[in-house]
Parts: sequence; structure tokens; C-alpha cells
Amino acid sequence: MAVLTTAASVTGRERSHLATKLLLAPTLAAGVVATRGERSAARSATLVAALAGSAMGDWFMNASGRAASVEGRRLLMRRGAGAFAVQQIGLVRLMLADGARPRAVPSTIVGGTLAGLAVVDTGGAGHPDPVLTAYGMLLGSMSALALTQRRTVALGGGLFLLSDATIILGEHLVKTPRQRAVVSGIVMSTYAAALALLVHGLRDEHVHPDPVTEDATA
Repeated sequence: MAVLTTAASVTGRERSHLATKLLLAPTLAAGVVATRGERSAARSATLVAALAGSAMGDWFMNASGRAASVEGRRLLMRRGAGAFAVQQIGLVRLMLADGARPRAVPSTIVGGTLAGLAVVDTGGAGHPDPVLTAYGMLLGSMSALALTQRRTVALGGGLFLLSDATIILGEHLVKTPRQRAVVSGIVMSTYAAALALLVHGLRDEHVHPDPVTEDATA
């Protein structure tokens, strides 16, 4: 599904791109439901809720690209950010339940990245959108926590941040249709991989006193 979504994005097949992108989160959710006997009901419910938020966010963000006005686009982007916030809250909740806690180095890396993106997005002036800013903070919190976890989750968190960073940079730096196609492909490949890695990495309870150390010695 991730490969199909990326290919449709790069080749400009809008209908195929929309269909595969909107099916990504539901497909992962179906996998969670199908294997629900392997984990607690609460964990499955949290994952499904997070993926429902992801699916709604995808729909709103896609609709924002077709909005007829700047105001309409901004409204749909806010709704999309609100839906994605449900996703991020669910992922953070699972990481905290697994014992994840903020650490200085990952938090500094993520914080510096978000600060740089904020400067690019506002051109060094103006007032950032409060809804999008709040979502950015949630995304940063999720990524910072993910970077303290086992490899699958850490990679997913890093790729999620990279995907959103590419969106912002692309909006300000891309000039040609070819460049837009390349950026779209990067965004979709990193987003699809990130979501799959996070879901698969967080499907089951993990009790590790020090996930990073354990991974390094495995």
C-alpha cells in the first residue's frame, strides 16, 4: 500500500494517489483489529482511534489542496491538524505506557528542527497559526519520545518528522512541477513508512527498562 501510494503521487495520478493514501490508515487499522487477541483491548482501541484520526487527517489535507480560496484551504488544514492530533495523542499515550520518557538529546534535536521549520514557515516574521502550531508541538513530542525507543519506533518517529518537514520546505522552495512531484514522492514515502513502522512497533506491550540499551546489545 505504501509503495502504491508513493508511486501514484510521483506519477501524478491524482485519483490513484487519493485512493491509496486514504486506504493506508484503514488497512493498518484492519491489521490491528485482526490481531486484537495478541494485545489488550485498550491498546487495540488506542491504535484504532489513532489510525481513525490519521484517515480523517489525510482526507482533510487532500481536500485543502483543492480549496478554491486561501481561507478555505487554511480551514481544512486546521481540521486536518485536529484529526492528526488524535493520531499523535494516541501514539504518545502508547509510548508513555511502554515507559518512554523525554530525554535531553532527542528533545533538543526535535526542538531545534521545529524551531527552524517555524522560521521558514513564517519567513522570520508574522504570527504562526495556533492550531497548526499546537499540532507541531504534538508531533514534536511524539517524535522526541519515539527516538528514545526501540529501533522500529525510533525510525518511525524520525521519518514522521522528516515527512512534515519536507511538506513545509517544499511549500517554500519548490518551483517547478518536476520538483513538486519529487517532493510529493518523498513526503508520501516517508509518511507511509513512518505510520507503518509506528503501528507495527507499538502494537504490542513492551516492558523494557532501557529500550535503547537493549536494542544496542541485542
